[in-house]
Amino acid sequence: MQLLQGLLQDYVQSLLNEKIIDERFSQIRTKLEEPDFIQLINVYLNDVESRLSEFSCFIDSVDVNFSKLSMMAHKIEEKSTRIGARHMKLASIHLIQACDKEDHKLVSQSLCWMKHEFINTRNKLQPVLQMEQRILRLMSKQT
Repeated sequence: MQLLQGLLQDYVQSLLNEKIIDERFSQIRTKLEEPDFIQLINVYLNDVESRLSEFSCFIDSVDVNFSKLSMMAHKIEEKSTRIGARHMKLASIHLIQACDKEDHKLVSQSLCWMKHEFINTRNKLQPVLQMEQRILRLMSKQT
C-alpha cells in the first residue's frame, strides 16, 4: 500500500508540475478522507460535463444569451477554483471574457478550448481516482 501511495503522490506532483492542478487540489486531497475526496472529484467531473453539454445547446441557438453563458462559465470557474483544476479555471476565465465581448466566434473557440481542457483534466484525474479507490480497498482489507 505504501508503494501505491508513493506512486499516487508522484503522479499528483507531476500534475502540479504540468499545472493541470494547483496546490488547492493537494490541500483538499490531504484534508479529506479517500471516499469524500473521490466523491468530490466525481461530482465535479459530472457537473462540469453536464454544464458543457448545456453550453453547446445555448451557443447553437439563434439568439445567443451571452450573459447566461457567462454565468454558466463563472460556475465552472468557481468549481474549478474550489478543487484546484487550474487549466479548467483558466479556460473558464477565457470563456467568460469571450462572452463579455459578445463575440460568437470567440465564444465558440473558447468553448472548444474549454472542452479540450476538460477532457484532458478528466483523463489526468482518472488515474488519481483509481489509485485512491485502490488504496481505500486495501485499507478496508487490512481492518
